[in-house]
Amino acid sequence: MGRSLRCTAFPLLLCAVAVSAQERLAVLEFFGRPNGQFCREAGPAMLALQAEMSGRAVLLEYDYDRFATGRVDRFWAARPSAMYLPLVMVGSGYRTSTGQVDYEREYRAMIEAELARSPEAAVSAYWRRSGDAVRVYVRVTNLRASPLTTAEEGAIWVIAWENARIGVSDTWVRGTAFRALTESLAPGATLVATVDTASLAGADWERVSSLALVERRPGGAGAYDMLQAAVAQPAALAAFPTTLTLTAAEPTAEVALAGPHALTWTAAADVPWLAVSPTTGALPGTATVSLIVAMLPAGGGTGQVHFDAAGDGMSLSATVSVMGPVRVRPPRRRLYAQPPGR
Repeated sequence: MGRSLRCTAFPLLLCAVAVSAQERLAVLEFFGRPNGQFCREAGPAMLALQAEMSGRAVLLEYDYDRFATGRVDRFWAARPSAMYLPLVMVGSGYRTSTGQVDYEREYRAMIEAELARSPEAAVSAYWRRSGDAVRVYVRVTNLRASPLTTAEEGAIWVIAWENARIGVSDTWVRGTAFRALTESLAPGATLVATVDTASLAGADWERVSSLALVERRPGGAGAYDMLQAAVAQPAALAAFPTTLTLTAAEPTAEVALAGPHALTWTAAADVPWLAVSPTTGALPGTATVSLIVAMLPAGGGTGQVHFDAAGDGMSLSATVSVMGPVRVRPPRRRLYAQPPGR
């Protein structure tokens, strides 16, 4: 389960930035039995929508008998009675479907309804293998005008799956993990959490992916509602831009650093005519690279700033290349002898 949870306040201005940077990711969850008649009938629709909605929606298939509790509880909270498998939901229960329907048409309509909603949180996530489990580093910012509260059962979920046709679709959920909020998250505030799944027994690790989602239960009863989700990226340290050109007129530039929140980074330049400030920090963060003109070789040069990050058993690095200008020497003044008699 979750190993850590930290909460940090940020200016509300960051909310507007996050809203413009993220569109809602739809998550459709399909609970069934691969040998069930209706589940087999739904397979072609799942496959077609997985291809069509790639990048906008994630469609996940669960073995209902293995996941009889947990995420399927969100379906039962939204729809207390159902007759037949598959049980299908988007948005943690925002829309549901059960049994034999016009699968492709109904599931597409559910996804499109979900995509039409604005995200109420900004979510980013990184993951790595930890033994036979998935460890996910999650960052959530509340974009709502009201707090995300513990009374509303605010929580982070992690879902790990294998990209393989084990059931009727191209995904097969291997594990889930749940992390309840331990304190309310104010508008504009950000929290970070580290969440571990249980062992993913039998998974092909070359095909494993994961996502993180944040949800709440309005009023503390009834259906749950997903505020936003994000596919987790493999744990890495990223620096942007990766190349800089500094001049005497513009001798400084900022580098944005991103990666798992568990990492602490350090920076160092490999040439004396470059300086970095600060030289250490947390993620995400920024560093300013500066040109020391007086130490620049007359012919200009190329240098590198190396960023190294470590924490929670990880050691990652990134490099930014920097071009320095040719130093232009001022013209030498010529001395003329005065004509005789003057």
